[in-house]
Amino acid sequence: MKLNAREKIRNAAVDLFAEKGYAATVTREICQRAGVTKPVLYYHFASKERLYTDLLRGGWTECQEQLQLAARKGKTAREKLIEVLAADLALTKRDPRMATMMFRMIFAPSNETPNFDFVRVGLEWSRLMAAIVKEGVRRGEMTGNARQVGEAILGVHILYTLSFLLTGRPRPDRRLARRIVHLVVDGCG
Repeated sequence: MKLNAREKIRNAAVDLFAEKGYAATVTREICQRAGVTKPVLYYHFASKERLYTDLLRGGWTECQEQLQLAARKGKTAREKLIEVLAADLALTKRDPRMATMMFRMIFAPSNETPNFDFVRVGLEWSRLMAAIVKEGVRRGEMTGNARQVGEAILGVHILYTLSFLLTGRPRPDRRLARRIVHLVVDGCG
């Protein structure tokens, strides 16, 4: 399938932002990698900042849609938690560049990246997980503070995701999602 200019620009930008970060990536490099001129880039995206924020918003919107769909699967809270993590891990596996780009954004100095509200994104994730755990506690399927259990699951999930992005291990799949949920819900013992 032949990519149009907009898709070529997006692919080149994700590659470079993931490799180098926002501040170290210049529009000339994006254009060279995409095989387009600067006027073409600026026609589709008014600026490098607009391109970057569009990529982040698009990535988060897709992720959020997948997580919401996954949260409706499964009969028990534990199954729903596994489905949600498995959905996010599948996105990471499908396009690790986007996940890398998002983590680079989170850890970059605030003056080196355009404004993107990752706190809101994190809170949305956290609220989704807490709501599932709360449902499980209400049904007697699990115990604990719903917010804390949800945050603990997310914390372990983030560590494994970073490990995959940096080392290629562990594989981001349903089995890993199950391991994470069991580890936090059942404990280490």
